[in-house]
Amino acid sequence: MTATRSGLAVSTVVFCAAMWGLWWLPVELIEGTGVSGPRVGIAMNLAVLPVAILWLLLRPGAMSARALVGAVLVGAAVSLYAISVTYTDFLRAVLLFYLAPAWSTIIECVFFGRRWSVKSVFAIGLGFLGIALISRGEISFDGLGAIGDWMALVSGATWSAGTALIFSSRRAGVAGVLVVTALGGIAVSLGISAAMGQAMLSLPQFGSAIAGAPLVYLFAAAYVGILLSGTVWGAFVLPPAVMSYLLSIEIVSGVLSSTLILGERFGVFEMGGAACILGAVFIEVLWSERVSKTAEP
Repeated sequence: MTATRSGLAVSTVVFCAAMWGLWWLPVELIEGTGVSGPRVGIAMNLAVLPVAILWLLLRPGAMSARALVGAVLVGAAVSLYAISVTYTDFLRAVLLFYLAPAWSTIIECVFFGRRWSVKSVFAIGLGFLGIALISRGEISFDGLGAIGDWMALVSGATWSAGTALIFSSRRAGVAGVLVVTALGGIAVSLGISAAMGQAMLSLPQFGSAIAGAPLVYLFAAAYVGILLSGTVWGAFVLPPAVMSYLLSIEIVSGVLSSTLILGERFGVFEMGGAACILGAVFIEVLWSERVSKTAEP
């Protein structure tokens, strides 16, 4: 991996992370069309699927089993995250999702030969300190009974596993992964809806929702498509822990957007938490030892 490609990947993921911090916006807009709960996950993925399929037709390519499973897991993570925002506070969902760096570091150490180092431990600790400051220490296992909290927590774990599989795969293209990610997200959303006993909107009903607010769904398609494409491409280039730490910039973006747009507070605790998270990113990306890509068995 060349330094130029690595630098471009880092810049792309940082941009995507900042924009993921506005994830509540397309979710809120889609909810405004009458689509809510697990159906938000379906709507988001349906919006991006046509663009992904067109891209795949223009850039066809084979996909390994490892990349296929990874893409399904990433799709599951995206849907779980989108659905969680409809059931819990956006900032709480973000914080629980960003236990992902811990999962990613464990995956790298167990499966990719990365050695456990003091720097990695320090980066994880700094990241969790940032989360604790931003949340004012209010995150605890007592609060995980809420379905949105559980979904946000699981989404972080599935994201870490999915990006690890994509990173370690040599036979897959971004377009193919994006299509499978969208289909996987739709399948997971359908499963969650069935498990929760919620009636699904039929395709004609979805069609009516889209026809009633075409600009909303065009915006969702562009928004999710661009961010997923950039993030998935980054997952091919950057190790899982680096991906998770870079994406944790979303916490800062989410806090700022919720403060400036939604009117939520941003004081000393939030500023200190943002500094800790950025410090963890700096340590992980610039100082920690990196693992190299490994060929698939």
